Amino acid sequence: MRAFLPLLLFFIFNGCTDPSGRSNNINNNINNNINNLNNHNDAGQDIPDADLVEDVPEDTGDGGVDPVPCAVDGTLANLPPFTYPPEEEWNHSIISASTAASGSPYHMMHDEMVPENTPVTVTGKFDYNSVLHKDLQDEWILVYLWGTGKTGWEFLGRYLTDTDGKIQIQIGGLGAGTYMLRGVVAGDLTEAVGYVTVIGANRQAVVFDIDGTLTTSDAEVMQDWAGFSTAEMYPFADLVVQYYVNHGFHVVMVTGRPYWLAVETRQWLADRAMPFHSVRFTSDNGTTVSGQETQAYKTGYLEGLIATCGLELVRAYGNADTDVWAYDAVGVSKTQTFIIGDNAGMEQTQPIVCEGCGYQSHYQDFLPSDTLTCFEE
Repeated sequence: MRAFLPLLLFFIFNGCTDPSGRSNNINNNINNNINNLNNHNDAGQDIPDADLVEDVPEDTGDGGVDPVPCAVDGTLANLPPFTYPPEEEWNHSIISASTAASGSPYHMMHDEMVPENTPVTVTGKFDYNSVLHKDLQDEWILVYLWGTGKTGWEFLGRYLTDTDGKIQIQIGGLGAGTYMLRGVVAGDLTEAVGYVTVIGANRQAVVFDIDGTLTTSDAEVMQDWAGFSTAEMYPFADLVVQYYVNHGFHVVMVTGRPYWLAVETRQWLADRAMPFHSVRFTSDNGTTVSGQETQAYKTGYLEGLIATCGLELVRAYGNADTDVWAYDAVGVSKTQTFIIGDNAGMEQTQPIVCEGCGYQSHYQDFLPSDTLTCFEE
């Protein structure tokens, strides 16, 4: 993906406005759409029973047991209600109030993946204004946690933002599953959400890029930011992603989108019933990272998942040469690397070519006969 400097300058000098009601409205919409992840299954598709992991494996007769298919994680389909705390006075009434009034909030938390019972640090970032991204400094963020095995929201504590508008949330070891964090700004009750995926016996994952891979063009990221349109999705892209979700694979999305597009990106994925709880954004404050930076960033993140979580990247989807090289660098076979767009088939990867129909043939012809199967360890 390339940075679009001329377009960026256009927005700066022409007073680009923020979409109205952006931050909390979008997060609330994500919560409202969260059931789509379980309700979007295709008729007739062979979906593993979520209770299979509780079954006793059958004896094979040779001293071993049959492998157990991966379970489908339905945690996010049962989001409990959340009650916002009372609004508090700002620590810095003039400066912070001015920051909050400068434009819509662009708060976010970086998603994390960790092994079971391993402490994790989640970074939250709080700023306002789509162009200036004015950091909220030295203000309180109230952080809450919910997820697998929990019946309600757990208050984790108060965290003070630093000079970059960031907080570091330390969380003790958690059991395998999916967890959601909410960071509520005490001064105006705007919020950021983020997710922690804790890897248990199932360590198999499928990786997706977003722009130019799920969307039809890398340029869609700029239109999303400007609020001009909703990024156009390749036909059948959502069904391909859902195929892997429904077969129990972890879906990891790695994008060159900057952190402040997290809310819009999660909403776009949720609206299309695609998982939005394991998405890696850059920490860059510009439009995007590009070229060698993109490759290094994606490679480094995926290498970290492999080293830290023991994650097995069994298949990957992309569109750019940087995707091809990053996936190759972390050991994804070219026979399991699928590339769409102008670089389809590059470096002996598997081309996805269907003029005007996106992933239709891949979904309807290839996946029904696919032999890749997810099993619990």
